Order: sequence, then C-alpha cells, then structure tokens
Amino acid sequence: MISIREIPQGSITLVEVQGRLDATSASEADNRLAAMVTAGARQVVLDLAGVEYVSSAGLRVLLAAAKRLQQAQGQLVLAQPTPQTRQILDMAGFSALIPVFDTCAAAAVSLGQPTPAPAPERPPLNLAEEVFLLALDDRPGLIKAGLAPVLDCAVAGALLMELALYGRIDTDMTVLKVVDPTPTGEPLVDAALGEIQSRPTPEPTSFWLKALANPARQLQERALAGLLTKGILRQEDRRLLWVFEVRRYPVVDDREVKEVRTRLRELILGEDLPEPRDVVLLNLGLACRLLDDLLPPAEYERVHPRIVALARLDLIGQEMARAIRDIETSLPIMMQCP
Repeated sequence: MISIREIPQGSITLVEVQGRLDATSASEADNRLAAMVTAGARQVVLDLAGVEYVSSAGLRVLLAAAKRLQQAQGQLVLAQPTPQTRQILDMAGFSALIPVFDTCAAAAVSLGQPTPAPAPERPPLNLAEEVFLLALDDRPGLIKAGLAPVLDCAVAGALLMELALYGRIDTDMTVLKVVDPTPTGEPLVDAALGEIQSRPTPEPTSFWLKALANPARQLQERALAGLLTKGILRQEDRRLLWVFEVRRYPVVDDREVKEVRTRLRELILGEDLPEPRDVVLLNLGLACRLLDDLLPPAEYERVHPRIVALARLDLIGQEMARAIRDIETSLPIMMQCP
C-alpha cells in the first residue's frame, strides 16, 4: 500500500509519500505523479520520510517523474529519505542526477530556474529488437565479430528488463519474482513471464538469465523475426565459393538503427536525465560490449565514468550485468566483458 498527498505551497508542490514504493505500488504512484505534472505542477518536492522501502520499480517511478518535469521545464527534488532509502538512492547513483536534501525546507529553497526541455523522442522499439540492432553490422547484415556468443545473454536480459518495465517482475537484490502475472500481449515476453511464474520458488536474476539464454530457445532468431516482420531488415541467402550458404540480414530502413544509436550517443555525451528504458538498454549494451563502436575509442574512454554512473540507475540492470559477466567468465569461448 502507498499513500500520496499533494500539498500546494505557492509555486512549489510538496508531495508526501508513505508506504512501500515497489512494483505493487509503482503504477499508482507513477499515474499520480504524471497527473500532477499534467495539472500544472512544475517545482516538486517529493517528501520520502514516510517511505519504508524502494525497489527497482520504485526507482523507475522517480526517474520517470523527474524526466516528465524536465520536459515540462520543471524540476523534481527529493527530501527526507530514511537511511535505508538513502542507501538505495546512493547505490543507484540517483543523487548525481536528482538532488536529495535532508529537509523539505532545504529542498524548497533549492528550486530555482527550470531546466530546459529536451527534444522529443520517437517511441522505442522492443528491447530485444534494439539489442539485436546494436549487435548488427548493418553494412554486411551480419552480427558483429565476437558478439554472437553473448547475444543470447543480451536478448535474455532484454526480455527480463522488458518484464520489469511492464511491472510484471521486481527484484530485492536477492531474488527475482513475479508481482503481476497478467500477459503483456508480446508472445516472446509472455513466454518468459509464464516460465518464471511456473517456478515453485523465486530464483535470482542470474538463474533466469542463464535459463532464458539457453541456445535451444532460439532467442536471437525470434528477436530477428520481429525485425523482419516490421520491414526493418530483409533476409538474403548467398553462397560463398559456390558451396557454403551464408545468410545475411541487410537493413531495409535504417531510421530505427540510427535512432537507437543516436539516442544512446546523445544520452552518453549529454547531461539530460535518462528515460528508464534507455538506462535498461545502456546496461545491456555495456555488459555485452554492444557500445564499443558507438563512439571513437578516445571519446568512449573519456565518457566511460558517465556510462557507468547511468548504468547504476537501475538495480535489476546492475544484477543483469553481473550475471552476464559471470556467464562469460564460465565459458572460455566467450569474449571478456569490461
């Protein structure tokens, strides 16, 4: 259960939150905060003194609220977190992007000029499809050298993160559990949801990453099928030396490919607050070396601290990255991740 009370104080809106901010309450909290912005709230102090617990789903609510206010030329600041909540915020690196104050009075004083709104973004693709596009060398239409072994892990991670964004699963840093068994309407995502739901006991994120990444599940092929169906890629069968058949997937319309890469480049090189979905994709890309050719080597090295800081913003994403690295370490044929 969660209680949210809106208290207008001149140009500032004080929002008192009490209870647990987790997957069970995230949808309600997100809708309430979104409605406040729609109604005209711009300078918002979120009082967290009554918040008992914040999960990964709760952090996404805070990030989404901050993003909405930024787009509306407003600002969100956090106040009076309990020690436990403050620890979670610090662990996820939130204080670097959203100001956190010890008192509501200090938070109110801090609110000054609104931040500029970023340019509007087009709706994202399915996460598994975005991961596949990042791994694809669109000129020859083949998976980039060295990425094929880890791509199953990346697509499996994308499925789990998609379920998290849909509010179907959550994690408390020890186990991953289903909090809403309602199907999403996406067959590949729902198949993963059904399998997690059927497990008699909760398991850690690493367990499900390994289970879903099993090559027998053909996750790469199923993600690819979606891109073929949408007309983004096409399939070509050629023969090498007139004997060996080679299947390629050239890009038909490169707008989506450019959009995914441009969005991540702008996020990494800029200073705007990220969308929760982009944090997820960044985490997967960092863990599986899908970002290596996004920037020149010298530039990548310069901004690497920001990449790491952004990746920390999602707790499930952090666990996903650790699990992927563990899987790669146990399989010598795979490349080493950073």
